[in-house]
Amino acid sequence: MAVLILGEVFGYGKEFGVYFEGNRIREVGPAGDLLARYPTARRLRVERITPGIADAHAHPLFYGAEKKRLSLAGLTDPREVAARVAAYPEPGWVMGGGFLFDRCPDRALLDAAGRGRPVYLKSRDLHAAWANEAALKAAGLSPEDPWVDWEAGWVVERALARLEAVAPRPGSEDLWRGLWAFARRGYTAVHALAYEPPEALSWAEARAGELPVRLWWALPRGSWRGVRPGWRGERLFVGGVKFFADGALGPATAWMHTPYQGGGKGTPVDPLEEIEAEGREALAAGFTLAVHAIGTRAVAGVLSLFKRLPRLPGRPLRIEHLQHLRDEDALLLSQEGVVASMQPVHLAEDAELVRRRLPGREHEAFRFATVARYLPLAFGSDAPVAEPDLIASLREATRHRLSPEESLGFEAALLAHTRGAALAAGWEDYGRIAPGAWADLGFFEDGRLVARVFDGVLEDVEA
Repeated sequence: MAVLILGEVFGYGKEFGVYFEGNRIREVGPAGDLLARYPTARRLRVERITPGIADAHAHPLFYGAEKKRLSLAGLTDPREVAARVAAYPEPGWVMGGGFLFDRCPDRALLDAAGRGRPVYLKSRDLHAAWANEAALKAAGLSPEDPWVDWEAGWVVERALARLEAVAPRPGSEDLWRGLWAFARRGYTAVHALAYEPPEALSWAEARAGELPVRLWWALPRGSWRGVRPGWRGERLFVGGVKFFADGALGPATAWMHTPYQGGGKGTPVDPLEEIEAEGREALAAGFTLAVHAIGTRAVAGVLSLFKRLPRLPGRPLRIEHLQHLRDEDALLLSQEGVVASMQPVHLAEDAELVRRRLPGREHEAFRFATVARYLPLAFGSDAPVAEPDLIASLREATRHRLSPEESLGFEAALLAHTRGAALAAGWEDYGRIAPGAWADLGFFEDGRLVARVFDGVLEDVEA
């Protein structure tokens, strides 16, 4: 079908148009010129036309799985969480997530609430969990495990894999549910950042031609050997290997130079020397690297490591989150072939955590403007850590809660959800409106994303 969309075109101006046939843009130009040139094309007029909207950091499998589990979003009191568990009627494992405790829990609360059922609840950031004794024992965990506080039932970082191994696992239907949730919100591309188990790639490959978004896929460290990087058709791209340099702010495992209020500096997860050794192998095999780094020490370490690594043509190294950055480390950002994948929407809930746990260091958090002076930005949500709410992401990026001087302009923030995300994926023909580019577009009215064009097909966005 030949379609002519008229309106303000991102990167061009008002009274422009975009003409596409099938899944490729054929021409962009002044509205009057295109109206005269394509008189028989189907015509639509919208307020604003942008490249397709991307979420550059998400976990679609777990986003889909969370939609059928116990929602604990917004809860901070372990007693409230335990009450929700006690009221949950289903037999078998009780699974859920979304809480962020403001004090250490007591496992006895969860033991009683579970009524003999194993209970495994993930914190909002996915880097910690609250589990009862039945779940801990099923996972083979013990009071001697270094990542477990037995009396609290608190499990962090590497020990989570033991719980994941015995708990009911998400399946292909959860991946499909998660990806369609993004599509219904108007997203045309999603980057899956390897919280997914290795077998989830086969589920995406099995239906690659039916995917409702273009999907960039990273594999967990250690699971990429024997996998071919590159496109599977036109909707699935296997491109990266994911590493974790540290933990997260919520459980105070993000690796910092100076202590948190109350003590501790967080912890490394994958040692930097191991990231470098395996990372060089992965790069030689054609994969780029996506390295999680939240705390100042992890961020500085990963940026220093990137300076030593080779680059793949058109496939930048990715630092994921880059949430806390010291002034003295800013110059480490000055390097080619790196993209900063950040999540402005986290500011809404993390701002208070920063004030409470890192007093006097608020200026180090979410430094969008500083990072943008050196590196391309790619924005995402980290769903299910946060909902993939585009308007909330743009608001947080342009109205910084902690450091107003780190706010971006609206155009720069939108660019990070379009062209910046495409650069992070290494997709030259994506995130831009130009002849030959994919006909993946976003339509805005009154500041809201109201429709998308995906693969040349127009679809409304659910309110």
